[in-house]
Amino acid sequence: MSEQIFDIAIIGAGPAGLSAALTARVRNKSVALFEHMDFSPKLQKAHAINNYLGMPMTAGKDMMKQMADHCLAAGPTLIREKVTNIYAGDTFTLLTPNNTYEAKTLVLAIGVSNAAMLSGEKDLVGKGVSYCATCDGMLYRDKPVAVIAYTEEGEHEADFLGEICPVVYFIPQYKTEYQPKHQSVQVMKARPQTVLGSDEVTGLATDAGELKVEGIFILRQSDPAETLLPELEMDGPFVKVNRDQATNVSGVYAAGDCTGKPWQIARATGEGLVAVLSAIGYIDGKK
Repeated sequence: MSEQIFDIAIIGAGPAGLSAALTARVRNKSVALFEHMDFSPKLQKAHAINNYLGMPMTAGKDMMKQMADHCLAAGPTLIREKVTNIYAGDTFTLLTPNNTYEAKTLVLAIGVSNAAMLSGEKDLVGKGVSYCATCDGMLYRDKPVAVIAYTEEGEHEADFLGEICPVVYFIPQYKTEYQPKHQSVQVMKARPQTVLGSDEVTGLATDAGELKVEGIFILRQSDPAETLLPELEMDGPFVKVNRDQATNVSGVYAAGDCTGKPWQIARATGEGLVAVLSAIGYIDGKK
């Protein structure tokens, strides 16, 4: 566990998160910047961007590098770990697969997942549905499980589960040549449809048939915001915020694609600025 209590924890390092982190450092606040991917892969895939003021016809990869370099030069603490759970108290406790961190306030800049939640998923979170095998895998030792992976991160989770589970159905939702390290891992070409069960997970329905499993691990680039912080009020699939980018949870702010459309870089960077200034005001108001 990190002994430092950061002023601000920022989850996500796309344009919104980087904008927030840079402004926080300019205002001399300690910042934990969580980025477990590679600085907005979605933006980096853009061939050329022509509507961001002052940077005409810039390749997405080049724009992202300039933004990241500018922000990181200001000295936020970059933590390349995925936040899996957040607990609100006198401070905010953030859990990753391997560590625990604390912060006085939060800015959520987690983007939006292209993968919608499965039918039945939300009701069974913590009852067989998990978003982190490293965190929860031992609960399913000697039990059959499924891993639904939208990124390569799921391959490492499947390898770990293959050590402790008799069968692991690995269901990638992307192109991969993954070769499991354990015979217990079975790679399936299927589309997941419904998480089965009432009080706990009993199976997974796919377009290739039903799988009898007791645990389902879902690895997306970005987890649904309400699974990180259950108290969070949502507006459909988006985090509900006011004009100060404040959520319904005191001390928690959100910015960028996770707050809704339009999904534009200029909007994201502006919201990141507003969110972190609001967070700074929150900290200063508690002194």
